[in-house]
Amino acid sequence: MILFAEKLKAISEVARGARPASLLLKGGRVVNLFTREVRDAAVAVEGSTIAGVEAGYSKGREVIDLAGGLIIPGLIDAHIHLESTLLLPAHFAAVALPHGTTAVIADPHEIANVLGEAGITFMLRATEQLPLDFYFMAPSCVPATEMETAGGEITPEQVERLLDQPRMLGLAEMMNYPGVIAGDAAVAAKIAAAHRRKKPVDGHIPGLGGRDLQAYLGAGISTDHECVSAAEALEKVGCGMKVIIREGSAARNLAALLPAVKAAGSRHFMFGSDDKEAAELLSAGHLDEILRRAVALGCDPLDAVEMATLNPARHYGLARRGAVAPGYRADLAVVDDLQSFNVRLVIKDGRVAAREGKPVAKITSPPADEGVMHTIKLRRPLQADDFKFKAGPGALPVIGIIPEQIITEKLTLEPRRDESGAVLADPGRDIIKIAVIERHRGSGRAALGLVKGLGLRSGAIASSVAHDSHNIIVAGVEEAAMAAAVNELARAGGGFVAVDGTAMVRSLLPLPVAGLISPEPAVKVAAAMAEVTAAARSLGTAPLNPFLTLSFLALPVIPHLKITDRGLFDVNSFNFIQFS
Repeated sequence: MILFAEKLKAISEVARGARPASLLLKGGRVVNLFTREVRDAAVAVEGSTIAGVEAGYSKGREVIDLAGGLIIPGLIDAHIHLESTLLLPAHFAAVALPHGTTAVIADPHEIANVLGEAGITFMLRATEQLPLDFYFMAPSCVPATEMETAGGEITPEQVERLLDQPRMLGLAEMMNYPGVIAGDAAVAAKIAAAHRRKKPVDGHIPGLGGRDLQAYLGAGISTDHECVSAAEALEKVGCGMKVIIREGSAARNLAALLPAVKAAGSRHFMFGSDDKEAAELLSAGHLDEILRRAVALGCDPLDAVEMATLNPARHYGLARRGAVAPGYRADLAVVDDLQSFNVRLVIKDGRVAAREGKPVAKITSPPADEGVMHTIKLRRPLQADDFKFKAGPGALPVIGIIPEQIITEKLTLEPRRDESGAVLADPGRDIIKIAVIERHRGSGRAALGLVKGLGLRSGAIASSVAHDSHNIIVAGVEEAAMAAAVNELARAGGGFVAVDGTAMVRSLLPLPVAGLISPEPAVKVAAAMAEVTAAARSLGTAPLNPFLTLSFLALPVIPHLKITDRGLFDVNSFNFIQFS
């Protein structure tokens, strides 16, 4: 109590001009999200708190002249999977902080699907004492579904324990909407645990509407980040939901959803990157990139800033954050203007944290625990014959890739067959083989199918990042190349690999931390990603990011046709498809 009284006295004296601020930002303009105005003002900071915002402040122990720069709140990512950056948290912070990001709200269900609660514990420990605030949501669906084999499980009892962690803000995206609607006991127990603690529950309901949406929302779920059209977003907003506009590396929904913001008002929306790779963080930025794109597409700049700051702070209970105002946390970004959003200075907890695109302090990452390393377990090395299969006469279901989307088409096409009736890849028609191999328990379970739209003309590409259970997924023309790709990932402990038609490895990006994350810094990861992507493209791949596209073909909660280690799955009917 005495310490707080002393702190309060210091803040009060700075606010009244009776003592110099610990940090004074002068010569700038302040974005006020409460009055919706931009005005000339100085910001006086004492410790980690904004003491005052007005033009008259002139004294500070450290004074920075902003020369007309605009002061906005530090940016908050409302929904991100850190594992999808391929970076350890410290390496992510080193890249995201200079772009104005001062907090993220992460769902660690990727690593939880591999390692269970131990994976979440690792992420909590790895995010301590970093100059960027990492908050988490307790994973609600691990395993994500019963249609795949995960390496870990998060039970209702574990959710109870996780929600009592100080940086665990609520329950993460509830993907099991059939379980919610049916009143499944385990699903209900997890939601109730969040409600008892008055913590929010995130949703995950692509395309859900009508009475099913009403039934889902009866559980008190408050957000969705899966909207792909303005009409879908407006229906959900009309039911009281908050919509997180997703603009990441895998799916970009900003342009489609901005008309909903204009129609319903910015207070109902937030920004989230969901999945964002290291190379894109380095080349384009983080939330600052979303702000630039939003304004370029016609969004009001103050609406855009609000959705990236104040709205997520309020929704997730981050008290006294998300605004430039007295008594608020001194997490700030200084930008050139409200069009380019070029971040020239970042203040975190009242101290300069980044300047001109570089962190001020060196951010180091401790070595990953041995328990999260080398998690690939195969029953035996795979052979070409493991990727051969037969099917009866007639057309077969084929996964159809939709460019720049994680939803797929359910196609029905006649495959190419050999004399014995075995199904063959048909690169001339862009129809190749795809398989998912269980990699957590060494069960030997695998499923085979066909995919169109990947563009491979020869060879194979494979990944141990395969949402959400992260088994090994491989697509290829030659069966021997597919086997070589899987075996190389097992040797490396996970990652992305491109193998040519002679079964020779062209390029590999190792991801030995849970088969999801590299221990290397962002620059090295981005360079390795560029190399393995170039190798995949030399084999003919068509998608902008072939490995990201591949990773989502195993996600059986996103329409329409996907593949898991248990088989080809029709998301619409919620049934596996058996080849005759």
